[in-house]
Amino acid sequence: MNKSCFLAIALVLLTSGCVSSSELHKKAANHTKASNYYKSIGQPNAAHEESRSASKSWDDASDIFPLLVELFGFFNEKIN
Repeated sequence: MNKSCFLAIALVLLTSGCVSSSELHKKAANHTKASNYYKSIGQPNAAHEESRSASKSWDDASDIFPLLVELFGFFNEKIN
């Protein structure tokens, strides 16, 4: 039962297309940097778009699915 549960969780995580929270944090940080850059060169519309993208990425990073992906990766490395 333990192996089948593990495989079911693995399949769900692989097919859901979730990215890890660390990747989402990097994405959000890049959007924040881009927003600051666009503000500095006088592009408020582009800065606003980047700020919205950063906010969405930060929200996605705090979701439960990226955490599950990271936990799966951690346990998968321990098994292999």
